[in-house]
Amino acid sequence: MGSAKLLTRFKKHKRYLYASLALIIVFFVISALITPKITSVAENLLEDVVQENLISKKNSIAFEFNNLNSFLVYSENLLADSHQNQDNQLVEKLQFTSDLAQTSPLITNSFSYTLTPKGINNLYSTKDILFKKGLPLEYLKAETRFTDTILKPIGQVIYRKFYVQKSSNNLSYVVGYDLDLLAFWNYFSETNEARIGYTVVTTDTGICILHPDPKFIGKKLDSYFTKVSTKEVLNPTFPSNNTPLTDEATSEYLNLKVKRYFDKVQVGNSSLIIIESFPLDLILNERTQQINSYFLWISLLAFVIFMLMLLVSRYQLREEFLENLKIVEEKEQLINANEKYQKENALLQLNQLKKKMNPHFLFNSLNSLHILIESKPELSQEFLMKLADVYRYLLENKEGDLILLKKELKFLDQYFFLQKIRFGESIRVVKNYSVDESLIRSTKIPFLALETVVENAIKHNEFTKQNPLRIELILYQDRIEVINTYTPRKNKTVESHKLGLRYLKNTYRFYDCDGFSTEISDGNYKCILPLLP
Repeated sequence: MGSAKLLTRFKKHKRYLYASLALIIVFFVISALITPKITSVAENLLEDVVQENLISKKNSIAFEFNNLNSFLVYSENLLADSHQNQDNQLVEKLQFTSDLAQTSPLITNSFSYTLTPKGINNLYSTKDILFKKGLPLEYLKAETRFTDTILKPIGQVIYRKFYVQKSSNNLSYVVGYDLDLLAFWNYFSETNEARIGYTVVTTDTGICILHPDPKFIGKKLDSYFTKVSTKEVLNPTFPSNNTPLTDEATSEYLNLKVKRYFDKVQVGNSSLIIIESFPLDLILNERTQQINSYFLWISLLAFVIFMLMLLVSRYQLREEFLENLKIVEEKEQLINANEKYQKENALLQLNQLKKKMNPHFLFNSLNSLHILIESKPELSQEFLMKLADVYRYLLENKEGDLILLKKELKFLDQYFFLQKIRFGESIRVVKNYSVDESLIRSTKIPFLALETVVENAIKHNEFTKQNPLRIELILYQDRIEVINTYTPRKNKTVESHKLGLRYLKNTYRFYDCDGFSTEISDGNYKCILPLLP
């Protein structure tokens, strides 16, 4: 009986072999017929690929420069609405926006000042020394306009852009920023990989501000505009039929014949010129050779696969005894995959929690800061430092799911300070840390665990100065308890997804800790957070 089965399987294997050989022959014949056709199609499609790449780079550059220029656009809007503000208030707002521009590491300096017939007033710069090259310094020569220029201090190439608005009360406002072009080159090179060509960006006068070789940055690229002028690219009617301006030349960077595609992007009230260079002949030859190589390797791979399939089926009986062992290994893999999933799920919920918390918390904090700046300037500085510490903590610990208890308690103090400014006496905090200091320095809890519980208490309870929200933290040897008065909101304007509690529960479950719990009793809400070694 066994011999009959073996003979039957042998005949099947023989038929499989003949069928495999026939399929391989057919495959080679089809490959030989369609390879020239595919090569021809590749030539036609390459132009489309190049233009799609040009559009992609155009959108990327437009996004980056408009993002950096947003500070200047905001300042222009402030000046447009200057009739609604007194001069000193407008100067303060312009100085504040100058500080905000410094959040980008690519902007080395931002500045603002006023011009009167007597000279410069209210000079404000985020650097100790304001390089005045290219800036209007006399009231009579100041005109309402946007201006950009290139500065070349030692070891740097600076793209300076500024806006001047001349008002009717013998007062002109000047605001602007300096962009480090070498730092931008390094950033853009890391975030935008060149695939089949390279990108050059110039000002409307042809001065290079982005090039794969940084030695060209800051120089005027006259060789790029011998056949296509900057006026043609910047013409408002270009492109008239979605056909870009092109030119063929020898690349000074690749030392190869390239085809250049010209386009423009609007950055605020000014335009930049984008030039994409592609070595089309080289790319086409490479693509054609790659296609031929792909078909050859695919054909060989198909033959090998068919032969392997025959060998595998031939030895199928021999491999059956390993099935039980494979089942055991698969179970172990499932267990490991489940643990990995729990941890990844907890981290995902943490990231979602942070994304949910950051915009809402930042919006409320900025509102509080806006009020403090006018009413309590000194307190507003401390508030701003605390807010910076809070976001620094969020960014520095964005990868981990556990944090030292000492760091979490310090972060909670800063968080309480910001909430205290917002809610005043409506929130009261009681701390009971009657344990050894070494315990605080050595034990850990889930990242943002305390902030999650406290934020839930603030978000989901009603409280006033007469009936404040009381939050008590009690630290024991093995856990920390957060207890708050339980007065749930009657009208729930914010839907509760319990995202924070799910994150905490999954994190403790991943570390095989069963002590996490919540309960409501005697008018209080209690959350127990076990300490982890």
